[in-house]
Amino acid sequence: MKLPPLALTAPSLCPRCDAPAMFDDHCVQCALPLRLCGACHGVAGPFDRYCGFCGYELVQGDKRAAVWRLWLLAALVPMAAGLIFGLSPLALKTGILAGFVNHPQQTSSQVQAMRSANLGFTFSVPNDWTATDYSRAATPQPFVMVAHVDSDRVGAATLNGELVTARPSGAVMTLGRPPLVVSAVDPTDPLAVLAFQVSEMVTTPPAGVTYQVVKPVHAITVGGKPGAEVVIKVVSAGGTTYYERAYVGAPGQSLFRVEAAAPASDWEGGDGARAEAVLQSLAFGS
Repeated sequence: MKLPPLALTAPSLCPRCDAPAMFDDHCVQCALPLRLCGACHGVAGPFDRYCGFCGYELVQGDKRAAVWRLWLLAALVPMAAGLIFGLSPLALKTGILAGFVNHPQQTSSQVQAMRSANLGFTFSVPNDWTATDYSRAATPQPFVMVAHVDSDRVGAATLNGELVTARPSGAVMTLGRPPLVVSAVDPTDPLAVLAFQVSEMVTTPPAGVTYQVVKPVHAITVGGKPGAEVVIKVVSAGGTTYYERAYVGAPGQSLFRVEAAAPASDWEGGDGARAEAVLQSLAFGS
């Protein structure tokens, strides 16, 4: 009996992975059935692409049940549950996202209360910041200096309490009532004074310095008194710092000024929120 040519009796290579598969019922490399349909197990020819009984594409191999994909759903359920919880108000309440959403508020145990008897105000600063009342110095100056890094206190004190040109190593603040000379606006109106000063500052910056207003001049209330505040990003060849200036007014008194400056990384890392907390802690009295 004469047999047909070998090439007509069985495929020489697996149609899926091209492994030698001349005399095997299954591919030895990818386990693809070569003689039977993977769906209905009907006999398939060596060169068939689709099963003649059920039309299944033979190169797909054994047909899996629909439930085999449930493992993917089971893996996604914990991930989805974690994402939903992380974005829920409960996560914010428990503080899980506090480091991503906002700097956590300081408690009373994290701040220390201060008072300047000569300047007539009280305030609170973080425990790791140092306050120096220059109104009690041998040569008095009308402000209190607050600094995160001790070396910044001396440098900032020589600037007469104005920190816009300061390049501190950490956060530094001045709080007090320095002399104010403004002829174009009412010197007792904190919003008008600050808007006038910022317009002059931004239009005529020093050479090589750019002022970018991050938080425009706006009205605030501090210690029950009206005020105004602005935040500016100072960009120069020496680096980038944030600068804040605020005025608080009271009838019959000169404006109270608060200034703050910090390197951009420190300000964005939480010192900006701490400086704002110091500003809001101000209380005025005789």
